[in-house]
Amino acid sequence: MFFDKKKEEKNESKEDDLKKEESKNLSTKISIERIKSKLGRSVDFACKKFNVNSNKDLPVSIIYINGLIDSLKTSEFILQPLAESETLKSAETPQEVIKLIEQGALYYSSQTKRDKEDDIIKDVIEGSVALIFEQESIAFTFDLKGFERRSIGEPSSENVKKGGKDSFVETLRVNTATIRRRIKTPDLIIEEKVVGRQSKTQLNIVYIDGITNMDIVNSVKKKIDEMDIDQVLSIGKLDEFINEKKYSVFPQVDYTERPDKFCSDIIEGRVGIIVDGLPMGVIVPTEFAKLLQAPEDYSEDSIIASLVRLLRYFLLISTILLPGFYIAVTTFHPEMIPSELAMSIAESKEGVPLPIFFEVILMLVAFEILVEAGLRMPKTISQAVSIVGALVVGDAAVTAKLISPGVVIVIAIAAIASYAVPNQDLSNAIRLWRFIFVILSSIIGLFGLMIGVILILFNLAKMETFGVAYLEPFVESETMQAGDSLIRLPIKFLKYRPNFLKTYNKKRIG
Repeated sequence: MFFDKKKEEKNESKEDDLKKEESKNLSTKISIERIKSKLGRSVDFACKKFNVNSNKDLPVSIIYINGLIDSLKTSEFILQPLAESETLKSAETPQEVIKLIEQGALYYSSQTKRDKEDDIIKDVIEGSVALIFEQESIAFTFDLKGFERRSIGEPSSENVKKGGKDSFVETLRVNTATIRRRIKTPDLIIEEKVVGRQSKTQLNIVYIDGITNMDIVNSVKKKIDEMDIDQVLSIGKLDEFINEKKYSVFPQVDYTERPDKFCSDIIEGRVGIIVDGLPMGVIVPTEFAKLLQAPEDYSEDSIIASLVRLLRYFLLISTILLPGFYIAVTTFHPEMIPSELAMSIAESKEGVPLPIFFEVILMLVAFEILVEAGLRMPKTISQAVSIVGALVVGDAAVTAKLISPGVVIVIAIAAIASYAVPNQDLSNAIRLWRFIFVILSSIIGLFGLMIGVILILFNLAKMETFGVAYLEPFVESETMQAGDSLIRLPIKFLKYRPNFLKTYNKKRIG
């Protein structure tokens, strides 16, 4: 009895193993019904069954998503050959049809053989047409994307004087082709990642093998692989995951709509990131000095470009320090002001009930409101609103003795100076720190202003992006590298790539 029971248990375990093996085989087979259950709930999903050359022994199914494919190409390169091709008429079994397709019976360059349902579904969602032989569990997918795309135009947020007038668009492959047109070396590497559990967004990492430091490349890949998020449909989602300092307001990556700027940074030894659906490229690592440079600097004469670059540094210091400095000298250190100017400020302040600190804060907040309103309103009326707000409201406030003219002038200069900063994210960070400087200056005058300077320098000095100090190249021993950041050196002096990028190929010239 004991042996009989043991034998029964053994037979039962064998049956369970056979059932598991059978279910496993079924799950690995391609099933049209399973694909329909996943995609068929949407109205744009299409699945058609027909016979090759009207032969009932050669059934095949074609699936695609309407709106993502080019219908004319599908008919010309897939459906018509399957119905009329002389080559396929000789086939008598589905296996022969598959073999003929592998040998080029369907003349289309982008063709992939698939034997897994997940791969087929992925290709179809991305804009491919799938030709499925269900009995043989074999499919062919053809990249026949045909959705509407925006044509390449001029950059909307970056002015171009002497350079390419094209810009990135929302289509990933158009962007990579634009890069390839400018960088024709076979060492240009474009690697693909897919991010977002639901959005399945394609993301390309761009660098040049033999120039870019692979430690930076691997660090970028690692951060992207660690992204566990539902969707990456905006650049801010990517930004937060790849930033080294999560709570710093200073930008740690650079963005650009301009392919020429993007390619120039790649050749310099940086890493670029392009996200499908976003008309811009991301560049890492990024240091503070780079954010104050513009591509046009290298299109102008070196003397003119150097003066303009020095002016940017001066305006950056002015926009962040001027409001706080005005509060400090008028409230705590009036002896620093020439007597005639002091009398003029005192006369203009007569009748204004608010302290200078509140006047400055009120004007800064009003400026921020105007900027935000200009960004959010339609373009046709945003300029009108900005002009009305700046002129009418400002003039009315001075006339009504709510704000003194001196404060209006100081805030206007600081606001205009902030527009000279080429990078918008850096400009936003400066606007926030301007409030901090104003508050510190209103407490202990110039001492508070200096405390603010020390705080911002400490914040910048401790930052790193992908192993590169944020204040590079000013912390480098190479005076030539720092010189090209403050001024624009002539091209003949720029023989080497920046040391802090640790590139494998150091030479730019010679």
